[in-house]
Amino acid sequence: MIIFSDLDNCLLDSRYTAFELRDFVSELKENGIRVSIISSKTEREILYHLDELDIEAPYGAENGCLVVVDGNRYEFGIKVDTIRKDLYELTEKTGVSIELFRNMNDKNLHKVTNLPYHLIPLAKDREFSEPFRVLSGDPARLEEELSSLGYQIRWGGKFYQLTRGCSKGRAVNLIRKHINNYAIGIGDSENDYPMLDECDYPVILNSNNNGPYRTFKGCGPAIWKSVIKKILEEISV
Repeated sequence: MIIFSDLDNCLLDSRYTAFELRDFVSELKENGIRVSIISSKTEREILYHLDELDIEAPYGAENGCLVVVDGNRYEFGIKVDTIRKDLYELTEKTGVSIELFRNMNDKNLHKVTNLPYHLIPLAKDREFSEPFRVLSGDPARLEEELSSLGYQIRWGGKFYQLTRGCSKGRAVNLIRKHINNYAIGIGDSENDYPMLDECDYPVILNSNNNGPYRTFKGCGPAIWKSVIKKILEEISV
């Protein structure tokens, strides 16, 4: 069995650490259950949190633009330099003023995101995606222009995130070709739907979604743990 999971509001607590789940994930591993992280976070962030959990695991970084499974690396989408070039050209065309995540100073980023200072360099180290926020102008017009070039624009509550040619669903599909096991998927937002659609038992935390996913109130590592335990009891594992 494999559990595909987002990080924010799932494995991570409000301090951006997964350490609380270290022992529980160890128990899962002892019972032959693997955990795979599928996240918008960078590879360096994911590796940091895997180290906190004391596991090696397949993962999909930057919304599945980079997939690593069983020693194999797969890159999808386009590089950040191309994304940034297109973004700047279209902001000039549309008259929209933006600020890139990577260009914000650490103090402001900490204030906006509450991200600990030691994780900020890891979060800025992106290869396939570009988070940004709109300072002025019409974001809808910018989104329309970006979409016309094939970009996926995701709103994360504080930043837009820009990618092209990849998705969390594609990452899960690829990993499952290597690990053909029963799959639980657990996320907390619309950005996780493509991941959940590739799983046998899809779960959304802290949602009133009435769609095809099992829903649970609350979010964070304590809820994540209780939900996984409940599911394993339901399917008699």
